[in-house]
Amino acid sequence: MQPARTRSRSLAALLSPVAALALILPLALPAEAADSLPSPSPSPSPSSTPWSAVSADGGAVPTPSAVRAQIDDLAQQKSLKRSGVVVVDPGTDQVLYGKQVSRALVPASVTKILTAAAAVEVLGASTRLTTKAFEQANVVYLIGGGDATLPRSLASDSQPNGPASLRRLARSTATALGGTTKVDVVFDDSLFTGRPLGPGWAKRFPNAGVAAPVSALMIDQGRKSRSSRARVADPAKRAAQVFANILENRGVTVGRVSRGRAPDSAKELAMVESATIAEMVQRMLTESDNDVAESLGHLVGKELLDDGSFAGGARATSQVLSSAGIDTQDLALFDASGLSPRNRVSPATIADVLTDVAAERRWTELAQGLAVAGVTGTLANRFSTKATSSGRGVVRAKTGTLTGVAALAGIVVDTDKRPLVFAIIGNNITSQARARDTMDRIASQLAKCGCSS
Repeated sequence: MQPARTRSRSLAALLSPVAALALILPLALPAEAADSLPSPSPSPSPSSTPWSAVSADGGAVPTPSAVRAQIDDLAQQKSLKRSGVVVVDPGTDQVLYGKQVSRALVPASVTKILTAAAAVEVLGASTRLTTKAFEQANVVYLIGGGDATLPRSLASDSQPNGPASLRRLARSTATALGGTTKVDVVFDDSLFTGRPLGPGWAKRFPNAGVAAPVSALMIDQGRKSRSSRARVADPAKRAAQVFANILENRGVTVGRVSRGRAPDSAKELAMVESATIAEMVQRMLTESDNDVAESLGHLVGKELLDDGSFAGGARATSQVLSSAGIDTQDLALFDASGLSPRNRVSPATIADVLTDVAAERRWTELAQGLAVAGVTGTLANRFSTKATSSGRGVVRAKTGTLTGVAALAGIVVDTDKRPLVFAIIGNNITSQARARDTMDRIASQLAKCGCSS
């Protein structure tokens, strides 16, 4: 990791201390499935970033009184009764509005903002994940590298140097085997350890299509078929069986398919590389991709603490944030996707990370991943009312949804061309529709605010 920047002040330090309260909520059910889309939408181009032509300290300096006049009535509404709301000027680090900003709340998928920051910091934005095939003594070892985006096949597989797919890897492996016509296949998913489902996850999450059992080796995100949202119980085994079938289609007879570890003396036959970590992070944020989030979390834990598990990823992410000077008071993480109802994060922590992003101090890759209101990802079908129209195409944010939980956190440019960071986390939500509408209206009010007066 790069040396940590010492922050002169955190968001929480700028406000009066608020005792953090841990809420007891019902077990999260697949409401989170509504926060992810069946298929990724294209990431917005750099030119569509609303703050790409402005700087964090450009435009007129906003005032707390102007921001309060715009959003206080909304923030105090019954639909957000038990919630934390914070608005920050990233140009000065000044808190412009605060309501229970240090309260530890169940964050849902805005947790992915923290995961994204840790992944960029620890793994490196330009790093690519590799899935490899090795061979020794007529045994082919299929080794997972934690790529949760690896597809079974692509239309471009017949072209040289195309994107990664399992079929491309198998074809290259068959070619590299040369005259070898009979092999066993051993699949190695040992990069990740521990339980396949996160703490507090409902056992039916895989069948409901919320997330696959976490594995260092999977194809099509563990789906039973490309048209299905339901996931298989053992993604690594499924990937190995498909790999073996493709080998056989290329003239290689496959005997046994089993789980194991590749010996250090095995010879590499072929490999495929994923998109970059930056691209994965952006996909994860735009689409709220739970499988990519958990893979990145496990990889961060493995790289930093040699612990590629839910616990390792959570501890490593907390460590990265703390080292960067982010407010981690009362932060409690149990997974990387935000599916666990045991997670506790304050709005101040989320806003701290986004303030660094907006001010271009670090983790700038996250900005392009935030969904564009009314245009992309999990915000594509929001900001469609008259009251929220000013935020359409201007607000970029990460959504969060669990049973009884709603969240929205991101960056918006006001009419003075000043970027503002906001984070809203609501717990004990009785109506998702009303809570989302209120959050969208808050962000839209900031978009049309001339907040310097």
